[in-house]
Order: sequence, then structure tokens, then C-alpha cells
Amino acid sequence: MTIRAGPQQITPGVHLLRVGRSAAAVNVYLVGSGSTWVLVDAAWAGSAGTVTAAAESLFGTGAKPAAILLTHIHPDHSGGAGALARTWGVPVYVHPAELPMAPGRYLPEYTMPLDRWVVVPLMRLLPRRTRARIEQAGSITDVVRPLGPDGVVPGLPDWRWVHTPGHTPGHVAYLRRSDGVLIAGDAAVTVDLNSVTGALTGRRRLAGPPRYTTWDWPAAVRSVAVLAALEPRVLAPGHGRPLASAAAGALHQLARKLDGPRAGRLRRGLRTLRAAVALPRYGGAGRYRPPPPVYARLQWLGHALTRLRLSPRYVVTLEVPGRRSGVVRRTNLVLLDHDGEQYLLSLAGQSQWARNVRAAGGRAVLARGRRRRAVTLVEVPVPGRAGLLRAYLLRGGREPGNRRIVREADMYFDLAGAPTLDELAAVTPRYPVFRVTEGWEPVRRKGTPR
Repeated sequence: MTIRAGPQQITPGVHLLRVGRSAAAVNVYLVGSGSTWVLVDAAWAGSAGTVTAAAESLFGTGAKPAAILLTHIHPDHSGGAGALARTWGVPVYVHPAELPMAPGRYLPEYTMPLDRWVVVPLMRLLPRRTRARIEQAGSITDVVRPLGPDGVVPGLPDWRWVHTPGHTPGHVAYLRRSDGVLIAGDAAVTVDLNSVTGALTGRRRLAGPPRYTTWDWPAAVRSVAVLAALEPRVLAPGHGRPLASAAAGALHQLARKLDGPRAGRLRRGLRTLRAAVALPRYGGAGRYRPPPPVYARLQWLGHALTRLRLSPRYVVTLEVPGRRSGVVRRTNLVLLDHDGEQYLLSLAGQSQWARNVRAAGGRAVLARGRRRRAVTLVEVPVPGRAGLLRAYLLRGGREPGNRRIVREADMYFDLAGAPTLDELAAVTPRYPVFRVTEGWEPVRRKGTPR
């Protein structure tokens, strides 16, 4: 990480340090109060040396803050916090709602679009030990502490914290009451990060947080109104340049814009889009429900990733002729290893691929990378399926109560929590399961030489 400019005073007692370049640039604040000072946000991992050098240029060699305060836990704001806190021997404070994110692990209930569509798929391609090392490197559980009640800010008696959820559940802003200086984090920024042009050029514009890294957009819109109601004189954002004039009026205008008719149309459009791509709930006794058309159109991408061995190692492409057309149909599936055998489960119920397998007498091909296996799929009788459904939920070393188990049990089987074998046995007639056996004798056309 590099400093675009050294620490600069933006208002008495508040120095801005800009770390990074272009869209990756993030603001760090060194805030003095009497004889002490604190660090607000800590930039990316690897930026500890840059921040330390800036602190020593302001406060002297060996200077350390009373505390590190985070507006929220995202890698560009909290990545350097652990290293700095351990070096200085000081705590890191966050809102109590932010504490579950301190271990650095992906949590589905805290997900944001960038996690769902980019970060998590890429992380799943990594070996488990590599993922564990990455998570451990981002953990601040040993140094993190919750902010106290009533808005009291450790090390800054003349400031108070304000809960501004939306970008993350525990996002906070820090306000100096005496003169209206507001450190807003990502609740409001002064660079347009919601357009490609703005992100690439750093175009100045007061805006809400980046949508692609925001946990709950309606809550984020409400938090902009909360910031405006504070009537700040100076707005110090997490990204972009400080706004030192007419900050309150600009925030009120932004709040009206984000909650206006155009924003309402955009929200309705996003709801329609989410409904179009959302996977159906497969549980219940109803008939088979196919996935949305957009998934069918993107099947080729899944097949390409499996062909290139970029999908998770347990994903294979099933190739089987269509029962009516005879054209080979391809479906990406999870290959379950259990007690020395391999299985394919039709979690959508009586799916098209399961019907095609029956019509083909179980003869199919499993492909991954350049390897193609001719297999015969033998349907498992209903009484033997419950243990396999449970093995699917517990795959990869999951423990009962794991959130993924709860989510998949609800989505696929309409069962709550960690289902028992008896609960799974009650629904197994609806879910075909096939045991994979090697090889099959191809059907030869009449007159074809052996």
C-alpha cells in the first residue's frame, strides 16, 4: 500500500491518511483528544507499516493510540487492525452487532453481493487449509472489544458513536459534538463507487455506500437520513475527499434522492430480478419445480468451469440422453462419497435428469476436466435413502447445527434445523438417489462392428 499524500489535517485534531490507489483507496483517520489520540479504521492488510509511519510523523517515534476504532469490519477498513493492535498492545473497538464478523469467516447471514457472486465461489476453489490460513490472518478475535452503551467512544470523551447499519449490521459513525465533525465510514462516501466510470476515475459525488458490498440497502438508505439529522459541519468519509462545506444540506439532499420515486422504481426492479434468479424451495409434496430460466441459460458456464477443473472438486457433469429427444443432456451435480461408495442425489425431487437416467437404464457418463467415466447409475430403494440424505447435509465435515445444514434442510426438504433420520425417512420417497457403479456396455446399432 502507498500513501497518495502524507497525513493531512482536515480540521483541528483530525488528520486524514489516504491509503491505496484508485478504487482501492481508503481513508484512515488519526484523531487527537487532549494528550491522547486514536486510530479510526486501519485500511487493508499489509498497511500497518504505512499507518505506523504516519502516526510517528505526527506524534513522535514509538507513539501509539489509546485504541483503534473501526466503523465496520470489511477488509479495506479492518484488514490492518489486527497487526496494529498487537504491535501497539491496544484494543480494537466495534459495535456489538459487528462482533460475529471478527473471526474473518464468511457468514451467510452477513452476506453481500460481492461475497455471493465473487468471493465465496473463489474461496471454495482453494484447498481447505489455504482457506483456513486466509481466515486466520483476518481474525481479530483476540483484540476486539464491543463499544460501550450510550455512544461513549473509548479515548475520545468529546466524541460519540452513532449506529448506522446497512453497509454492515454494526456499522457506526463517529461525531465530535462540539463542532459537528462526522467520520462516516462507508455510510456515505464522496466518490461515485456505484458506477464503473466513477470507480475507475474517482469521480467526486456524495453517494451512499457501494451496493455490491452492502449487506442491507434499505437500512443503508435509512442510515443516510440518520447522518443528515446529525447536521454535521464536516463530513469525513471512508472513501473520497472530506466535505467541508454544506455537509448537512448535501446529506439531506442525498437522503431524499435515495428514498425518492426513482429509487423506489430501482428497488422494485431489483426485487423482480432477485425473484427471477432465486432458486425455488424444493421442499413439500408438490410436483417438481424447475429452476429459473436464467439458470438454464447459464448451465454452459457451470459445465465450462467443471471442464476446466475450476468448480469444487466434488462437482461433476452428468451426461445422459434425453428420454424423448435422445440428445445428450448435461447437468452439474454434487458427487457424494459415503462409506466407500459414490452417489448422485436429485435434491429437486423427480427432476428431468433423474427421469432421463431411468429411461437410459442407468447408463450415463460423469465428466470432470478431461476425465470421462462411463457409469451405470443404480437407483437406491426408498428405505436406504435417509442415511444418504443425511450424509449429504453433513458432507465436508459439517457438524449438526451448521448454518448451511439448516439452510439446505429447509430449502430442499422443508425440514427445520438438523433433521433426524426419522424426519428424513418421511420425505425420502420424493428424492431419487443413484449409486454410481463403473462401466456399462454401450448399445450398438445393428451392423456396427465390435
